Parts: sequence; C-alpha cells; structure tokens
Amino acid sequence: MLIFRLGFVLLLTITVQSIELRGLQFWANFFNYDSDNRKDSDDDSQNSSVLNAGNGVCNYNFIDYVSLKDVRNCGLNQKDEIDISNSNAPGPRPLIKVKCAPNLGNGTVNIVESVKDVITLLAPHGNSTKRNVEGSCTLILFYAKSCTASAIVAPHFNALAKQYPDIRVAAINAFRFRSFNTDFGIVGLPTLLLFHQGRPVVKFNDTAATVYNFAKFVTRHTDIPSVAPSPFVTSEDFSGPLPNKVEREPDYLLYLAWCFILVCVGYYFTKSTLYMQIVEMIQRNWRESEIHLETS
Repeated sequence: MLIFRLGFVLLLTITVQSIELRGLQFWANFFNYDSDNRKDSDDDSQNSSVLNAGNGVCNYNFIDYVSLKDVRNCGLNQKDEIDISNSNAPGPRPLIKVKCAPNLGNGTVNIVESVKDVITLLAPHGNSTKRNVEGSCTLILFYAKSCTASAIVAPHFNALAKQYPDIRVAAINAFRFRSFNTDFGIVGLPTLLLFHQGRPVVKFNDTAATVYNFAKFVTRHTDIPSVAPSPFVTSEDFSGPLPNKVEREPDYLLYLAWCFILVCVGYYFTKSTLYMQIVEMIQRNWRESEIHLETS
C-alpha cells in the first residue's frame, strides 16, 4: 500500500502544479483586500502588471512567488523572441532588448557541476530589474550527453563564448539537473536561453543552430557585437569544454518508473480471476501428483 500512496502523492503534486497554484493566488488576493467581484479593477491591474513586465519591471515578493504571478507576467516567452507587453496592439511588436554590464565573462563555456554554480552564474549585477539598466547577462545552453543534436551544437556553442567575453556563457546538463527544466520551461534539447539579472528573457528560436546564428541572436537582443564580423568554428572548438561526442547516460528515473508500473501490474494481476484459476490448477495438479505417489 505504501507504493500506491506514493503514487497518489505524485499525482496530486502534478495536479497542483498544472493548475498553477490558483488557490494560493486566491488567498493572496484575499489578504491583499482584493475581491473577485471587482472584475474591472482586476483587469486593469492585470494589464498594468503585464505592461510593467514587458518593460522589464518584475516584483520580487513572497505573494508573487507562491502564486506564480511573477512567472506568468515576467517569464520566458515560449513562442518567439518578441516582447509580450501589449499583445492587443496593432502592428509588429518590438524585440526584447537588454543592457549588459561589461567584463563579466571569461571567454569560455562554464560547465555547471552543482546548484551553487547556477546561483553564481545567475547572480545579479546591482539591484535593478529593469532591462534597460546595466545588469548581468548570461547565456545558458541546456543539453544532454546522450543527445545527438546537443553534440552537433557543442562546437558552435564553444565558439560563441569566445565572441562575447563580456557575457557569461554556461552549459547545464538537463538530465542531471531536471528541476531547472521545469523552472525555465525547457521542453526540448538543446535549448539556448538568454538571462538578464538572473531571469530568463528570451529563447533562441532558429532552426539552424550555428555559431553565426547564435551571434546574431545575442547581438539582436543585447546590441553587443561579436569579436569577429562573421564567427566560425575552429578545430579547437571541437575539443571542448562542451563535449561533441554522444555519451549514453542511464536514465534511473525511467527505470524506477518501469519498476513501479510492473509492481502495479503484478499486484492487480494477483486480484484477477485468471490468477485465482492458475493457482487452483497448480494446487489441484499438486494434490493429484501426491495421491499418485502415495498409491504407487
């Protein structure tokens, strides 16, 4: 029964996350003296908060954290690389621009080995959360050693770090640090994100993952030119730091999931009529063989 209780707890956790903790949002509004009946006021407030998020203003407080309000208003745009400040406005929407502080990079790819490394990489520069104010910029590639596409992209990403010495460049193994996949909305590998002041701002969304397109992506959103006008991959970029060879990694969570499924199937099979018939047939044949041995 312990296994089924753990399964129920896991299902309940997934359900709670899927509804984005709307219960916490209700209590947050309640303690802030908000009312669901004030629909017009809420709509104006929501539009204002989304507009502020598009301008780079994100509130860091406990109520926004537990209700996921900051994630909904200030999170990463999954569809494309444009601002979401005013989705109803006619015409093309402006690109997201961030201002990066100089001399924060080291010209190489930092392979993340612990959560402490991530905290260090995403440490903000100053206290401002506005995108038009100088802050720390970080490029992070989410990859997997067993992913063929990640191995193909690796030399290009190694070359990219040399083109932007003022920007921190790092790589995170998505299989090893699975919690970051949920936090940053990683649904496929490899995925390149640009962070400003520790928050995901925009995602690389080009089908051709080359160092040239990477450089265009960074320059487009930071206004920082690359060291070389036309970046290219050299032979040194194939030697690291990010490996370009596929390595098979055992997925222990997948093995655990299969074990759980097999245990559940075995348990319910023992409750079935077929199982009882098999047991009765074995017992009957055993008794008949015993009688046959005694008579002989």
